[in-house]
Amino acid sequence: MAYENVDYSDIITEQLLERDKQLQEKKLPEINIGEAVPVTEGLEFGVEEFEYGVTAVRGSVKNGVIGIKTTSLETIDSEIIYKKAPVVQWAKGLIYTQQEVEKALRLDINLPLKKQNDLYDNALATIQYAGYVGHEQARGQEGLLTGSQVNIYNDESGKTLEEMTPDEFVKMILTAYNKVWARSKYTIQPTNIAMDASDFMTAMQKFDPNPTIVGTDLLPIAAMDRVMASLRKASQNQSFNVNFVKIPAEYAKQINKNKSRLVIYTHDEDYLEMKVRMPELLETHRKDLLTYQSGYRSAFSAVMWKEPKSAQYVDYKS
Repeated sequence: MAYENVDYSDIITEQLLERDKQLQEKKLPEINIGEAVPVTEGLEFGVEEFEYGVTAVRGSVKNGVIGIKTTSLETIDSEIIYKKAPVVQWAKGLIYTQQEVEKALRLDINLPLKKQNDLYDNALATIQYAGYVGHEQARGQEGLLTGSQVNIYNDESGKTLEEMTPDEFVKMILTAYNKVWARSKYTIQPTNIAMDASDFMTAMQKFDPNPTIVGTDLLPIAAMDRVMASLRKASQNQSFNVNFVKIPAEYAKQINKNKSRLVIYTHDEDYLEMKVRMPELLETHRKDLLTYQSGYRSAFSAVMWKEPKSAQYVDYKS
């Protein structure tokens, strides 16, 4: 008598869909690319490149005045250079054996749970990896840290962040910040500074050796507080705030040998953007007589630098 080989595809799919709904709503603390870069969903599957425009506006502020006899208007020239960002089509699979499924059903266990969690996390981590440095298997992709047209400032102290004095750290940040702000004639103030997570924690522990009086107490001043105070004073806006993004996985230390890289920029779709298709569950099917396969599929463009002059890299000793 032949063994009745029951098809459990529908049961596996039902369990996967139930967990997928929960994963879509779950926030993973280690995934912060959305905080670092404006991420826009809606990228189509099958697209190999995404076209976008790099803009340059040229126009004088010393003309344009009209009078009652004006018959023609001065114009400005907005040049748009069209570029194409490589798009990665990504997919990975989940494999379940007939015996695994039968045992899980007998014990009333949600079989897909662990494998599905791990694969979904991997899908998001891959999108984040591409967002920070560009995917190495997609030639030409640029990340937040690897824009080919973004200006690079090499720190002059020659020290690691840990070796720097509070004064040297403050000088490095403000010097680079001024470079990118001045490029816009001080009209667009950068909103974000992204740096290695461990270096950020080191910077948070730097205090000025000369304490100041606060009320009746003599308290040390953090180097980070000095940076923020300087930028607020320069902007003449006491509520202005720079968002420090902590770059995970030591991506900031992998750009150049023995160097760390931070980036000062404006978090806005007009300046940079990343297009994605968030991970979508693939329907379960039988791979052969004793195994089933499902998985996740996504697509992503990495970072499109629309105005690379609006950002500034800082490379310092690692």
